[in-house]
Amino acid sequence: MTTINMIPLDSAKHKNLRINVDRNYSHVSQQNMTPLLASEFLKASINFPIVFVKQTETGKFKSVALLGLDANENLIFSDKKVRTNYIPVNIRRYPFAAGAKTQDEGEMVLCIDENSSLLNEKEGVEIFDASGAPSKATQQATELLTDMLAKDAATDIFIAFLAEHDLLQPAEVKLKLGEEGVRQLNGLYKVDEEALNELSDDEALTLYKRQYFAAIYAHLASLSQFERLLQLKSNFTPE
Repeated sequence: MTTINMIPLDSAKHKNLRINVDRNYSHVSQQNMTPLLASEFLKASINFPIVFVKQTETGKFKSVALLGLDANENLIFSDKKVRTNYIPVNIRRYPFAAGAKTQDEGEMVLCIDENSSLLNEKEGVEIFDASGAPSKATQQATELLTDMLAKDAATDIFIAFLAEHDLLQPAEVKLKLGEEGVRQLNGLYKVDEEALNELSDDEALTLYKRQYFAAIYAHLASLSQFERLLQLKSNFTPE
Protein backbone atom coordinates (compact mmCIF):
# COMPACT_ATOMS: atom_id res chain seq x y z
CA MET A 1 0.00 0.00 0.00
CA THR A 2 1.40 3.40 -1.02
CA THR A 3 2.51 5.64 1.83
CA ILE A 4 0.43 8.81 2.19
CA ASN A 5 2.46 11.98 1.68
CA MET A 6 0.35 15.04 2.51
CA ILE A 7 2.02 18.30 1.45
CA PRO A 8 0.69 21.86 1.02
CA LEU A 9 -0.98 22.42 -2.34
CA ASP A 10 1.30 24.53 -4.55
CA SER A 11 -0.05 26.45 -7.54
CA ALA A 12 3.32 26.18 -9.32
CA LYS A 13 4.31 22.63 -8.47
CA HIS A 14 0.81 21.19 -8.89
CA LYS A 15 -0.56 23.44 -11.64
CA ASN A 16 -1.03 20.60 -14.16
CA LEU A 17 -2.39 17.98 -11.78
CA ARG A 18 -5.86 16.52 -12.14
CA ILE A 19 -7.87 14.20 -9.92
CA ASN A 20 -9.31 11.03 -11.41
CA VAL A 21 -12.30 10.75 -9.08
CA ASP A 22 -12.81 7.27 -7.61
CA ARG A 23 -16.42 6.71 -6.55
CA ASN A 24 -15.44 3.33 -5.12
CA TYR A 25 -13.17 5.03 -2.54
CA SER A 26 -10.50 2.39 -3.02
CA HIS A 27 -8.04 4.32 -0.85
CA VAL A 28 -9.84 3.03 2.28
CA SER A 29 -10.27 -0.57 1.11
CA GLN A 30 -7.83 -1.80 3.77
CA GLN A 31 -9.09 0.38 6.64
CA ASN A 32 -11.47 -1.19 9.14
CA MET A 33 -12.58 2.14 10.61
CA THR A 34 -12.74 5.83 9.75
CA PRO A 35 -13.05 8.95 11.94
CA LEU A 36 -16.61 10.25 12.23
CA LEU A 37 -17.96 13.65 13.22
CA ALA A 38 -20.79 13.88 15.77
CA SER A 39 -22.82 15.76 13.15
CA GLU A 40 -22.63 12.64 10.94
CA PHE A 41 -23.92 10.18 13.54
CA LEU A 42 -27.56 10.26 12.45
CA LYS A 43 -26.91 9.50 8.77
CA ALA A 44 -24.11 7.06 9.54
CA SER A 45 -26.11 5.12 12.15
CA ILE A 46 -28.14 3.20 9.57
CA ASN A 47 -24.98 2.07 7.79
CA PHE A 48 -22.19 1.34 10.28
CA PRO A 49 -21.62 0.75 13.98
CA ILE A 50 -20.46 4.01 15.58
CA VAL A 51 -18.07 3.44 18.47
CA PHE A 52 -15.36 5.27 20.40
CA VAL A 53 -11.68 4.35 20.51
CA LYS A 54 -8.98 5.61 22.87
CA GLN A 55 -5.87 7.11 21.30
CA THR A 56 -2.74 5.53 22.75
CA GLU A 57 -0.70 8.74 22.40
CA THR A 58 -3.11 11.08 24.19
CA GLY A 59 -5.55 8.84 26.06
CA LYS A 60 -8.38 10.83 24.49
CA PHE A 61 -11.38 9.24 22.82
CA LYS A 62 -12.32 9.63 19.16
CA SER A 63 -15.52 8.57 17.42
CA VAL A 64 -15.24 6.20 14.46
CA ALA A 65 -17.42 4.31 12.04
CA LEU A 66 -16.49 0.64 12.03
CA LEU A 67 -16.11 -0.71 8.49
CA GLY A 68 -14.72 -4.19 9.15
CA LEU A 69 -14.28 -6.78 11.88
CA ASP A 70 -10.64 -7.68 11.28
CA ALA A 71 -7.47 -5.65 10.85
CA ASN A 72 -7.13 -4.27 7.30
CA GLU A 73 -10.64 -5.50 6.48
CA ASN A 74 -13.20 -3.18 4.90
CA LEU A 75 -16.59 -4.74 4.25
CA ILE A 76 -18.21 -1.49 3.10
CA PHE A 77 -15.73 -0.11 0.56
CA SER A 78 -14.10 -3.08 -1.16
CA ASP A 79 -14.14 -5.23 -4.28
CA LYS A 80 -14.90 -2.04 -6.27
CA LYS A 81 -18.28 -1.77 -4.53
CA VAL A 82 -19.81 0.69 -2.08
CA ARG A 83 -22.23 -0.88 0.39
CA THR A 84 -23.57 2.25 2.05
CA ASN A 85 -25.79 5.20 1.23
CA TYR A 86 -23.67 7.57 3.31
CA ILE A 87 -20.01 8.44 2.71
CA PRO A 88 -18.24 9.87 5.78
CA VAL A 89 -16.60 13.27 5.28
CA ASN A 90 -13.18 11.89 6.21
CA ILE A 91 -13.43 9.53 3.23
CA ARG A 92 -14.95 12.03 0.80
CA ARG A 93 -12.29 14.71 1.35
CA TYR A 94 -9.44 12.55 -0.06
CA PRO A 95 -6.94 13.23 -1.66
CA PHE A 96 -7.14 16.55 0.19
CA ALA A 97 -6.47 17.18 3.87
CA ALA A 98 -6.26 20.16 6.19
CA GLY A 99 -2.92 21.38 7.48
CA ALA A 100 -1.63 24.44 9.32
CA LYS A 101 1.20 26.85 8.53
CA THR A 102 2.79 26.09 11.89
CA GLN A 103 1.77 24.03 14.89
CA ASP A 104 0.63 27.17 16.69
CA GLU A 105 -1.31 28.77 13.84
CA GLY A 106 -4.98 28.11 13.33
CA GLU A 107 -5.22 29.11 9.67
CA MET A 108 -5.94 26.14 7.46
CA VAL A 109 -3.62 25.17 4.62
CA LEU A 110 -5.02 22.90 1.93
CA CYS A 111 -2.82 19.82 1.52
CA ILE A 112 -2.85 17.00 -0.99
CA ASP A 113 -1.54 13.43 -0.97
CA GLU A 114 1.25 13.70 -3.52
CA ASN A 115 1.47 9.89 -3.69
CA SER A 116 -2.22 9.37 -4.45
CA SER A 117 -2.97 7.12 -7.43
CA LEU A 118 -5.86 9.49 -8.23
CA LEU A 119 -3.46 12.22 -9.36
CA ASN A 120 -2.29 12.56 -12.97
CA GLU A 121 -1.84 15.22 -15.64
CA LYS A 122 -4.11 13.79 -18.34
CA GLU A 123 -7.66 13.16 -17.12
CA GLY A 124 -10.07 14.04 -14.36
CA VAL A 125 -10.97 17.18 -12.45
CA GLU A 126 -8.46 20.01 -12.66
CA ILE A 127 -7.00 21.35 -9.41
CA PHE A 128 -6.06 24.77 -10.81
CA ASP A 129 -7.70 26.55 -13.75
CA ALA A 130 -5.90 28.04 -16.75
CA SER A 131 -5.16 31.27 -14.86
CA GLY A 132 -3.53 29.36 -12.00
CA ALA A 133 -6.39 29.99 -9.58
CA PRO A 134 -7.94 27.16 -7.54
CA SER A 135 -10.61 25.37 -9.57
CA LYS A 136 -14.22 25.11 -8.41
CA ALA A 137 -13.53 21.57 -7.16
CA THR A 138 -10.54 22.81 -5.14
CA GLN A 139 -12.60 25.64 -3.67
CA GLN A 140 -15.27 23.13 -2.67
CA ALA A 141 -12.60 20.95 -1.02
CA THR A 142 -11.39 23.96 0.96
CA GLU A 143 -14.93 24.70 2.12
CA LEU A 144 -15.49 21.06 3.05
CA LEU A 145 -12.31 20.88 5.11
CA THR A 146 -12.90 24.23 6.81
CA ASP A 147 -16.33 23.00 7.88
CA MET A 148 -14.85 19.63 8.85
CA LEU A 149 -12.28 21.26 11.16
CA ALA A 150 -14.97 23.25 12.98
CA LYS A 151 -17.17 20.18 13.40
CA ASP A 152 -14.20 18.08 14.48
CA ALA A 153 -13.51 20.57 17.28
CA ALA A 154 -17.19 20.40 18.29
CA THR A 155 -16.98 16.59 18.26
CA ASP A 156 -13.97 16.67 20.58
CA ILE A 157 -15.92 18.85 23.02
CA PHE A 158 -18.87 16.45 22.85
CA ILE A 159 -16.69 13.41 23.52
CA ALA A 160 -14.82 15.22 26.31
CA PHE A 161 -18.20 15.84 27.99
CA LEU A 162 -19.01 12.13 27.78
CA ALA A 163 -15.64 11.16 29.23
CA GLU A 164 -15.73 13.76 32.01
CA HIS A 165 -19.13 12.49 33.14
CA ASP A 166 -18.07 8.82 33.02
CA LEU A 167 -20.52 8.07 30.23
CA LEU A 168 -18.15 5.89 28.20
CA GLN A 169 -17.61 2.23 28.97
CA PRO A 170 -15.91 -0.67 27.16
CA ALA A 171 -18.25 -2.16 24.58
CA GLU A 172 -18.50 -5.89 25.15
CA VAL A 173 -18.94 -6.92 21.53
CA LYS A 174 -19.10 -10.68 21.03
CA LEU A 175 -19.77 -11.95 17.53
CA LYS A 176 -20.37 -15.45 16.22
CA LEU A 177 -18.15 -15.93 13.18
CA GLY A 178 -19.07 -19.27 11.66
CA GLU A 179 -16.53 -22.03 12.25
CA GLU A 180 -14.29 -19.58 14.11
CA GLY A 181 -16.84 -19.46 16.91
CA VAL A 182 -17.42 -16.49 19.18
CA ARG A 183 -15.04 -13.53 18.80
CA GLN A 184 -14.79 -10.61 21.18
CA LEU A 185 -13.81 -7.23 19.77
CA ASN A 186 -11.61 -5.29 22.16
CA GLY A 187 -10.66 -1.62 22.43
CA LEU A 188 -14.10 -0.29 21.55
CA TYR A 189 -16.20 1.96 23.80
CA LYS A 190 -19.86 2.95 23.89
CA VAL A 191 -22.14 5.20 25.92
CA ASP A 192 -23.16 3.67 29.26
CA GLU A 193 -26.96 3.86 29.17
CA GLU A 194 -27.29 3.24 32.90
CA ALA A 195 -24.92 6.11 33.70
CA LEU A 196 -26.76 8.28 31.17
CA ASN A 197 -30.05 7.67 32.96
CA GLU A 198 -28.48 8.52 36.31
CA LEU A 199 -27.28 12.00 35.29
CA SER A 200 -28.49 14.85 37.45
CA ASP A 201 -31.20 17.15 36.11
CA ASP A 202 -28.61 19.89 35.52
CA GLU A 203 -26.31 17.54 33.60
CA ALA A 204 -29.20 16.22 31.52
CA LEU A 205 -30.29 19.80 30.79
CA THR A 206 -26.76 20.58 29.58
CA LEU A 207 -26.94 17.59 27.22
CA TYR A 208 -30.28 18.84 25.93
CA LYS A 209 -29.15 22.44 25.44
CA ARG A 210 -26.02 21.33 23.60
CA GLN A 211 -28.13 19.00 21.44
CA TYR A 212 -26.04 15.99 22.40
CA PHE A 213 -28.93 13.57 22.89
CA ALA A 214 -29.45 13.11 19.14
CA ALA A 215 -25.84 12.03 18.64
CA ILE A 216 -25.92 9.77 21.72
CA TYR A 217 -29.04 7.90 20.65
CA ALA A 218 -27.86 7.66 17.03
CA HIS A 219 -24.66 6.06 18.36
CA LEU A 220 -26.61 3.59 20.51
CA ALA A 221 -28.97 2.72 17.66
CA SER A 222 -26.01 2.16 15.32
CA LEU A 223 -24.72 -0.73 17.42
CA SER A 224 -27.31 -2.95 15.71
CA GLN A 225 -25.22 -2.52 12.54
CA PHE A 226 -22.72 -5.06 13.89
CA GLU A 227 -25.19 -7.63 12.56
CA ARG A 228 -24.96 -6.04 9.13
CA LEU A 229 -21.18 -6.30 9.18
CA LEU A 230 -21.51 -9.95 10.13
CA GLN A 231 -23.84 -10.57 7.21
CA LEU A 232 -21.48 -8.80 4.83
CA LYS A 233 -18.53 -10.77 6.18
CA SER A 234 -20.29 -14.10 5.72
CA ASN A 235 -20.77 -13.32 2.02
CA PHE A 236 -17.46 -11.51 1.52
CA THR A 237 -14.81 -12.71 -0.90
CA PRO A 238 -11.55 -10.70 -0.85
CA GLU A 239 -10.18 -9.38 -4.13
